[in-house]
Amino acid sequence: MLPMIGRVLLATLALLVAGCAAAPTPTPEPTPTEAPVLRLSVGECTGDIDFNIDPLAVTIAEISCDEPHYFEVYFTIGVAQAEYPGAQALGEIASRGCEDAFKEYVGVATKYSRYSSHFLAAGEQSWANPINRNVICLAGSADGGLTGSIAGDTALFPKLGQCTGPQDVPTLDLEILDCAGEHYWEVFAVKNVKDKTAPTAEARDALIDEVCVAGFKEFVGVATAESKYEYTIFFADADTWSKIKDHRLVCTVGSSKGGITGTLKGAKK
Repeated sequence: MLPMIGRVLLATLALLVAGCAAAPTPTPEPTPTEAPVLRLSVGECTGDIDFNIDPLAVTIAEISCDEPHYFEVYFTIGVAQAEYPGAQALGEIASRGCEDAFKEYVGVATKYSRYSSHFLAAGEQSWANPINRNVICLAGSADGGLTGSIAGDTALFPKLGQCTGPQDVPTLDLEILDCAGEHYWEVFAVKNVKDKTAPTAEARDALIDEVCVAGFKEFVGVATAESKYEYTIFFADADTWSKIKDHRLVCTVGSSKGGITGTLKGAKK
């Protein structure tokens, strides 16, 4: 399971009222204002959030999910406890509740998703305000650049037209890069396999020839044997077929040495 990390403390803010220098009257005592409220609802998206810091106060702006963003709220857990339960207890609540909700919202468990899961919870001072007594579950990517909702997005492998960094890493650690900048691989062909069980080795090899090998020549402009570039594939094996829902054969073209800029479409080399 991916770790659930992060907590944010929301501190009560104080309004300082300065006395008039020309008047002999004493300066009034600071007047506390109501604790700030963390207003985030399911389906709302946000910018970058540092889940490793413990600020006195933080402002998290909502961003339209149609615009590039980092995280999306997928669940909130109400905590019916007037006394502050403590950061550890809130973390345990998030670990249990957010994980189940993630699978229902996204469609797969966190360990089989390309999205990471995090949570936000109020600190002790803000817990006095009943509206803050909840745990907010968010999912997304620390790299940002997400568009649209993650609801029902079970894709684990990169998507058509995306470019990546080195692929000698676990799938969930694969870095998606801007194709205009330096990268290693580019997705040039994709085919969704609708079989309920994993294809046999022979059927898989035939599929690779049909989609990746033939698609390589059409995309790059030369056959694989005549090209300076290589191709790789992403495809679920028999052991993970029933555990993930991304049953696409994904073909990428590039080089393990990297240094590629722009698309290789029509490169003819």
